[in-house]
Amino acid sequence: MGSEDFLVKNFKDTLNKVAVERGLNISEEIINYIAEVLSLYYKGIPLYLIDVVKTTPFQIYKTKGDVSLLLVGLFSEWINRSNRPLTEKDYIKAGKQNYYNAYMYLSLHFNDIKFEFPEELKFRVKNVISKIDLFKEISENFEIYTAFLKDYREENRKIGQIFDIFNEFREYHLRKIFENM
Repeated sequence: MGSEDFLVKNFKDTLNKVAVERGLNISEEIINYIAEVLSLYYKGIPLYLIDVVKTTPFQIYKTKGDVSLLLVGLFSEWINRSNRPLTEKDYIKAGKQNYYNAYMYLSLHFNDIKFEFPEELKFRVKNVISKIDLFKEISENFEIYTAFLKDYREENRKIGQIFDIFNEFREYHLRKIFENM
């Protein structure tokens, strides 16, 4: 990958900013992974764990973990609305379990699947072993990373409000111009 994808870079920059501002000690590998996941699902997050259709056990585990991470971290209000069959707690449990399953699958089948890494994991980490350990890390600290995404969402909401103020200001001045014509 010659030049970094603009969307991934933007997500990484904002995630790093949030981590620094909140005093969170989140590794570069985790931030890179989350940025890649955000980019991958930017155009369409599966809404339910049952929507995940992949070909290998690793892909299924990884994708279910990713969906749980994003839904809990970014869309907890959607998950927690009334009359839902699954709660935020269910998605947390599923996320932890699926990331752990991805870790175990990679650990047990390392020699058989190491060729999958370039397609499956585009994010940059120091070596293949750290890619495997990354899933264990996310599983063990799932709640920390979903809280981090909630902070990220709040930061983006604040930025959106600032832009709304500029839009209101611009609209006000445009109205003044048209009134004076």
